[in-house]
Amino acid sequence: MLPIFAPGSARLHRWERGGLMLFALALVAFGALVEWRSAFQQQRKTDFGVYARAAFAVRSGEDVYDVHDDNGWHYPYPAAFAIAMIPLADPWPWMDRTGYLPYALSVAIWFVLSVGFAAYATHALARVADPTAVPGSRRWWYARTAPTYICLGAIGTTLARGQVNTLLLALIAGMFTAMMAGKRMRSGAWLAAAITLKIIPAVLLLIPFVRRDGRTGVGLAVGLVAGLLVIPTLALGWEKAVDANDRVFNSVLRPATTGGGDTTRAKELTGITATDNQSFAAIVHTIRHPDRAERPIQADRLTKMIHLGIAGSLALICLWVGWRGVGPHPADQLIYFGCVAMLMMLMSPVTHMHYYTFALPLVSGLWARSLASRPNAVFADGKTLALLAIWGATTGAVLFPVELLREARSFGVCTAMTLVMWAYGLFQITQKPLSVVEHDQADSGECSEERGPFVVPRAA
Repeated sequence: MLPIFAPGSARLHRWERGGLMLFALALVAFGALVEWRSAFQQQRKTDFGVYARAAFAVRSGEDVYDVHDDNGWHYPYPAAFAIAMIPLADPWPWMDRTGYLPYALSVAIWFVLSVGFAAYATHALARVADPTAVPGSRRWWYARTAPTYICLGAIGTTLARGQVNTLLLALIAGMFTAMMAGKRMRSGAWLAAAITLKIIPAVLLLIPFVRRDGRTGVGLAVGLVAGLLVIPTLALGWEKAVDANDRVFNSVLRPATTGGGDTTRAKELTGITATDNQSFAAIVHTIRHPDRAERPIQADRLTKMIHLGIAGSLALICLWVGWRGVGPHPADQLIYFGCVAMLMMLMSPVTHMHYYTFALPLVSGLWARSLASRPNAVFADGKTLALLAIWGATTGAVLFPVELLREARSFGVCTAMTLVMWAYGLFQITQKPLSVVEHDQADSGECSEERGPFVVPRAA
């Protein structure tokens, strides 16, 4: 337990409490701006309408994947999320809204929920990674606010666009906390919910694989059956449930990965130049065709092969580190979990700027590891703090509507900085295990070999 006079256990200073209040006020003002852009302009500047219109399709019996929002955008995810969004359903503009919430109210509810998802994820990860922090102390608060500020560009973009990333972040945070508590089947169920929401979390299967964890696999299998078949069948019927999964595969997964399948929605979803794509394929495509005006709208085979080569190499590195074993300290475990979460983003054939929200576990893990061997510390060490600050500034600055920043973004400056942070995280956990550092500093003379139920059995 920290002594009450230690800087880390001290309460927030007055100016720090004032800063939290200003942040809360800024969040309210930002919510008002999102509400205005999403519900009160002639064109709805939000992706939330896609989910609300798909929910209406479930409620009214229309085809979830044929309906579109007022911007002409289609629903791209498995059906379970559309079913969950039924309370916020948005009918066609010409229909009577009796029995439906006002659209502006639905937007506000979704914004509040999204903020809550982000807050839960940040708190849950920090609570596990730094369990010795005194609740309400400066160390406790900074472990939650600093990672949020560092990832604020991506989180803010997610909130502004009404995207699902904070919900997905909360689901994978639930997976991690259950894993660390030894509740492996529950951890698998959290992962199943994440995959059911947005297919790319399937990359997180790497974690139970390197842990040789069959019980997580059981929870995952049960959860996937429930999310992909049972719930859609109850809401849509068996034939529509099966068709929904087939539509996601042929209109989203195949076009994004192979260029085959139903490519009619490439312009809004999977085209290499259709969106602000940060994938390896998009960056390689940009480098090979630097003139935006003459850039092909589809990537060729060589670009796709380079993407697969880079993604596969990164996956093998993560597998190697995980198979050797990760140290017992929760911060080391969170860093590895965060590196795999970043791999989830980096491997995706379509990666948007708001996907950098998924860097939060890695940022939280690096912050917690830096504090673990310094019980009186409030801030991360200088090297870690500088890296995190540069990454946060880079991924935030490129969001401004400046042509030079737009070009830097398209040529992969954010992806490059993310790879640096990813490599730094793996380097940290492949060095002297954090528990050994702590024992050395305590002059115990001998390291504990206890690893607990959440650690890879094979020692590093």
